[in-house]
Amino acid sequence: MSSMIESFRGIPVDELIAALGGAALHPVRLPEPAPVVRGVVIHAPGDPVPEPDLLALCAAPDGMPPPASIAVVVRAGQIAAALERVPPTTAVFSAPDAARWSDLYDRVRWALRDSLGQLAVHDAFQLADALATALGGAVSIEDANRRVVAFSTIPGQSIDDVRRQGILDRTVPDHVEREQWYARLWRETGVLEFTGGTESTSRTAVAIRSGAEPLGSIWVVGARESLSPDADEILRRAVGVVAICLAHQDHFASRGREARGQILRQLLGGVPGGTVPGYALPGATVLVAFARAERAGDDRELLDTRLSDVFSLHAQRFQGLGLAAAIDGRVYALLPAATRARLGAQLWAMIARIAPAGGLLAVGPALDEVAALPQARQQVDRLLALRARSGAAAGDIAYVEDERDALLLAEVAEAVREVPAMRSGVACKIASYDREHGTAYVPTLRAWFEAGGDVAAAADRLHVHANTFRYRMTRAGTLFGLRPDSADERLLLHLQLRLADFD
Repeated sequence: MSSMIESFRGIPVDELIAALGGAALHPVRLPEPAPVVRGVVIHAPGDPVPEPDLLALCAAPDGMPPPASIAVVVRAGQIAAALERVPPTTAVFSAPDAARWSDLYDRVRWALRDSLGQLAVHDAFQLADALATALGGAVSIEDANRRVVAFSTIPGQSIDDVRRQGILDRTVPDHVEREQWYARLWRETGVLEFTGGTESTSRTAVAIRSGAEPLGSIWVVGARESLSPDADEILRRAVGVVAICLAHQDHFASRGREARGQILRQLLGGVPGGTVPGYALPGATVLVAFARAERAGDDRELLDTRLSDVFSLHAQRFQGLGLAAAIDGRVYALLPAATRARLGAQLWAMIARIAPAGGLLAVGPALDEVAALPQARQQVDRLLALRARSGAAAGDIAYVEDERDALLLAEVAEAVREVPAMRSGVACKIASYDREHGTAYVPTLRAWFEAGGDVAAAADRLHVHANTFRYRMTRAGTLFGLRPDSADERLLLHLQLRLADFD
């Protein structure tokens, strides 16, 4: 469990600056990878040497070297000297000459608190999974108000309807039986066992306190005899780590999910005027859609709910309100636009623990207008369907920008699906003939179109002699009345053959 404490080491300094909005501090040198900052300190001459993982605000006169720290902030007029005196692994930022150090300190401290709080929610989920694996039973972490702030998603572990409902509602359902459980939980100390009743299976639990003040609790589905022999010791050692989680995080995941989901549904489904009152995209934004790969033992609804919370946390850190929701069996999120390498790394870092079996991701184009979101959803939905039909491997990321032609054809296929002549035209007759006689006229015609009418190139595609290919084309013309010299007929035949790929 001690390793879990290290997960609260801080946040990358570039993310901290982004959280500040860029108005107070300006990066002058940012090493790669960006150093991780745990806190902030104002350092003046004569002060003790700060901890190395703090962001040091250097309140020193000209000529004084900055302290040894992974990140320093100096006045704009001291930048040149600072760059010469600190190692290249130190991040260097400038502050306006007129800025007050106390004001900067407060802004950084609050930004760190908020960012660490968001990270702590995600780390609490990881801790819940680690505990569930060690204990052998499904785990929930609650705050003092019975809100579910994290839960495990280990496949195959037993859960009941009370746990499922508590996770989906993010608050434990009221019931007289559980009222008695909580009364005992806060009255007694140590690891407690609760016998199952009319609605709940047995539970093992421990309270989390700060002194005498309740902070929260850990609940495990199962009685002692069904859990690990070391269950009591594991839970006792987990208390301190969970207390850190509850102290850092601001219950983001348990607040406002329904509101965020409702806003996102409106934005993606379209409303009159294409807007939701009071909402505008906060900057360059992409719509991401995730379709989970099915795996035995997974509770899809709970896993998608958890992933939508994690996506919301990521978006909230950079863009304010983080919009993500599980809708119609997929998880959608509005995330800040970034390079493909950065976005891909961020996405799979969030998905890796929550969807071990992987899945397919579709990323829409960068947008800055809310009115474009309904079309973006249509595009990512079509792209996911196309990738699933093609057998794309789980772990694949597809970008709308790379598949414009295929997406347009898919849209055309949808539009003409009910046109009889397109659904029963000559291409359909040729395909039927191939099935009945074991011929290959459809592949022959496809190769001819794909080669732009170049017989030699088309023959190479099928690995046949050019004369054989010419014979097949002639025979196809005789059997089906094809007129390759007719531009309209060529267009319609090619379109019918191509749209068959989208059935």
